[in-house]
Amino acid sequence: MKNTLDLNLIEELSNLEFFIVKSPVSSQEFWKEWQEKYSRAFISKIAIKKLLKTKKLSYEDMVRYKTLLEIYEDVVFFLENLKRLALNLRGVFETNENPEFDDEDIDLDF
Repeated sequence: MKNTLDLNLIEELSNLEFFIVKSPVSSQEFWKEWQEKYSRAFISKIAIKKLLKTKKLSYEDMVRYKTLLEIYEDVVFFLENLKRLALNLRGVFETNENPEFDDEDIDLDF
């Protein structure tokens, strides 16, 4: 059982490895890499929300996509914290922790 859990954990880490920003926070490359990863996670979150709202899904698919949505929310939170850290290291401190932008308001009809 432990080996199966270890293999599952390794697989999950491998799936999430894309979202690790490898460039140093003090480099210009950091921002390019951060933006790419943040954009992918944020848009994926929107796509899953749209799928959950507009498609008829089986119970298993619904559970799977809700779990995936939670993962992307965690990834976005991680990347936002990383951005705050990088800005803080540059001497920029955010005063508004709760931006008014809400992805719930986005309606993408493709």
